[in-house]
Amino acid sequence: MSQPTDLELSIFRTLCWFSVFHYPLTTFEIWKWLLRPVRSYDLFEVTQSITNSGWLKEKLNQKDGFWTLRYDPNLSMIEERHKRFLNAIVKYRKLSRASYFFQLLPSLKTVASANTLAWWHTTNESDIDLYIMTDPNRIWSTRFFLVLPFAVCGNRPKRFENVKVNDPFCFSFFTTTEAIQMESLKCAQEDLYLAYWIKSLVPIIDRSDFFSQLSSVNRWVDVVLPNAHPRLLHPYHCQHKLFSIPIQWSLFESLFRFIQRRHFPSSIAELANKDSRVVVSDQILKFHNSDRRDQFMDEFKKIYEREIN
Repeated sequence: MSQPTDLELSIFRTLCWFSVFHYPLTTFEIWKWLLRPVRSYDLFEVTQSITNSGWLKEKLNQKDGFWTLRYDPNLSMIEERHKRFLNAIVKYRKLSRASYFFQLLPSLKTVASANTLAWWHTTNESDIDLYIMTDPNRIWSTRFFLVLPFAVCGNRPKRFENVKVNDPFCFSFFTTTEAIQMESLKCAQEDLYLAYWIKSLVPIIDRSDFFSQLSSVNRWVDVVLPNAHPRLLHPYHCQHKLFSIPIQWSLFESLFRFIQRRHFPSSIAELANKDSRVVVSDQILKFHNSDRRDQFMDEFKKIYEREIN
């Protein structure tokens, strides 16, 4: 058999990556999330390749419109994906209600769902993970006023306590509008997880179109995922615009920084600024102490090497 084309290899790589997360894909999703092609292929080309390629027929399996690797058990995840989608709808409803409160903060520019919620692939144990963009010199006060009511109401993740919290809000990633270039946060020269993370964000609040700037600034992601255009603010998530409460003054920013740093758990304090897992500064607050990007990359490489032969 002849050597696979670039498009065939890109389709194969894409399914290998999503196999790590037990996430079967439709043909459209394969096109959208096409991994590292030499150029941006259109949907017709991807559809023709999947349908007619003898090489891909030996590598892939299809059921009910979803594709996986041929020997991948992920076809059994199709029903599970439907269940997780319904679970994500419940979480988005809660996030939609919370967004009314978010709008009260004048320094908050963008709120977007992230991780499994962005993929509509959550379980009862999943957090409502958020990415927050703030005005410069307001990152600490914004986080303080966002987190405080959820902490008081017990709706924050309880990772080290034997306490069950339904759909906790996880405020683990903040940047200012001046620090949205994320290439410096890559865990390695090639960080596929971060690339997919950026393109999968679902905007819930977007003031002054700052969310689109996130994509335009991170052009390095377009090389990895040329077909993955940034998601738009969907009418389902839009809220009526509310007034903002002018409760954030730069005079007290250092106080909010002092209060929060004193209450960091030891796992965060010990890892702060040692690498890209935990970043603590006046421009970026990133608290991913259980970062598994290296593990995901290793699994992807193992699957690729196993299935390519």
